[in-house]
Amino acid sequence: MQQLEILHIRKGELRMYQAIIIDDEQWVIKSLIATIEDQEYFEIVGEFYDGFSAFSYIQEHKPDLAFIDVQLPGMNGLELLQSAKQQNLPTLFIVISGHAEFAYAQKALFNNAVSYCLKPFSRNELMDSMQKAYRILENHNSSLSVSDSDACQEEEKLPGIPEDFLPPEHLKTENKLIQSMLDYISEYYTEDISIQLLADLTCITPNYASQLFKEEVGNTFSSYLTNTRIYHASKLLLHTNMQIFMIASQVGYKDYFYFAKVFKRFTGYTPTSYRSTFRQENAPHSNSLI
Repeated sequence: MQQLEILHIRKGELRMYQAIIIDDEQWVIKSLIATIEDQEYFEIVGEFYDGFSAFSYIQEHKPDLAFIDVQLPGMNGLELLQSAKQQNLPTLFIVISGHAEFAYAQKALFNNAVSYCLKPFSRNELMDSMQKAYRILENHNSSLSVSDSDACQEEEKLPGIPEDFLPPEHLKTENKLIQSMLDYISEYYTEDISIQLLADLTCITPNYASQLFKEEVGNTFSSYLTNTRIYHASKLLLHTNMQIFMIASQVGYKDYFYFAKVFKRFTGYTPTSYRSTFRQENAPHSNSLI
């Protein structure tokens, strides 16, 4: 293992996150470093050439992101991902693999990999994967800052949100297939996910996945996903100073106007009126909405 002497820095207003590379091929490591140096999201703090030493480092230091190969000496990449998931380690993973078989990608994504890139990877593909990881980390940190407030406990009932709604991180079921789907939604609700994807990850048909989800959760997948996004948007509207167009992007809507339309359909309020109507008196005021 080679640990690099790189300090946390900021470029402009972007937060820099720590990343490590786990691969036993030097050319891959050099290519990754060359590409990563061209972006402003992550800094490389270590290189590892086998799974065991990498996993030990992840357990102790919990880096934000790891670029990992599937074929590694000792513990392979998929075993490492599975162990990290079992121990609830917060590190995100981008898999860099020479295996094009769908089964490898399916298992990696099921064990919380952000993306699965094939060697030789393209620069654009890797950049897209890093941007996706960055959005997940930023969203997670925003959620943490919101939950620190006494006024924003996770059990909080929000105006316009169905009283019986529970976000996926608090909805537990003994059905392992559905729990896996809920865990995935909790982690990636800001991304473009579908019942087809969840079916693929759990190795069942989309029709069965849809039926099973509705039976266990009491709502269709698409409606539950939208409720989850609107729930988190509502919390951000009430307890942060974030501009509304940024909140839309933060919860998975690239189009602000579509977000506003969906938000009003589900809550009965536009995002602007929701914030002005229900924002607590001691909450910080927002200077700009859109």
